Amino acid sequence: MPTVRLTVPQNDLSKADKEEMVERLTQTVSTFFQERKQEDVRNFVMVQISETAESGYALGGEIIG
Repeated sequence: MPTVRLTVPQNDLSKADKEEMVERLTQTVSTFFQERKQEDVRNFVMVQISETAESGYALGGEIIG
């Protein structure tokens, strides 16, 4: 089962934004598998969106977000 994990700042995306993100990521993964392996995996693509608390992640040793 292909799984995509996306981490975003808390409250950065609305419900509608998340729905669109899930649809786009699902479509991208599905298309890749269809083109490369001739497999229809759309119904098995799992997208997990995690929200981090403010200052909940870092980049290059610097806390951001």
